[in-house]
Amino acid sequence: MRTIREQRVERERGGRPPGVPAPVVDGRGEGPKPLGQEAPEVVETGAAIGAKRLARSPMSHAITAFIGGMSVSFGAVAMAWAAASVGGELAGPTPAHLVGALAFPVGFVILLIGKSELFTENFFLPVSAVLERRGTLRQLGTLWAVSLVCNLLGGLVFALLISRPGLLDHEPAQELMLLAEHKVHYPPLTAFVKAIFAGWLMTLLTWLLLAATGLGPRLAIIWAIGALIVLGGFNHVVISANEIFMAIFLGAPITVGDWFLHNFLPALTGNVVGGVIFVTLLSYIQAQSQEQ
Repeated sequence: MRTIREQRVERERGGRPPGVPAPVVDGRGEGPKPLGQEAPEVVETGAAIGAKRLARSPMSHAITAFIGGMSVSFGAVAMAWAAASVGGELAGPTPAHLVGALAFPVGFVILLIGKSELFTENFFLPVSAVLERRGTLRQLGTLWAVSLVCNLLGGLVFALLISRPGLLDHEPAQELMLLAEHKVHYPPLTAFVKAIFAGWLMTLLTWLLLAATGLGPRLAIIWAIGALIVLGGFNHVVISANEIFMAIFLGAPITVGDWFLHNFLPALTGNVVGGVIFVTLLSYIQAQSQEQ
């Protein structure tokens, strides 16, 4: 099977298959794109970025992911403060839940504009690079392992610092603890399916940011996806872990075993299914079909 890049090069050299008409273009050599890049262009751009990411050293992966684990944790703190300001609980459909969801994406803004990374950001870009034969499975495995571990370490350091006495008032601390207790008590299937949606949305976020043009639309996309993850109570392997780490240090009756068995494992597997299968592979097939 030819890659999207190979198909595009073939067309540019005049090797378009018989019976396939040339695309209609405007005077500047390309058609109008009111909604940003088309699927094959998004995949090609993503594969190029993913190839560079795969070629980085493990130390570069580690530092970038460690910063990412700390950066995204600011969203959880903002969410807890905002929810506590209006009263109610984050774990249910309340005004506090809505306000917290609207505050949470500040962590995504810090993460993405600051050029750090989450584990789930390494689904679409590097997997596309591997599919386009611009990287190897071994490189992908190294990237995934290092980014996940260092995301969690970054979240652990943040949790240790933010839980020091006097840093969080009682109300936002209670919001974090109640939310974490809720997340470790999901039934296994519920935790897994919620994680599918989290991985789906996070990988879709990467796709949309590549397709969109301009800082304004990109910020709107970041805010919309971040808020939706909180509103749906979806289960992200790093974000949920960071919230649970904070809750443990704040005194919630949660053990490391509770987190690992009831949240981490279903979140990890669900995120991979949602991000790799529901977005990356299906979008790659879509792009392949449009290039033929």
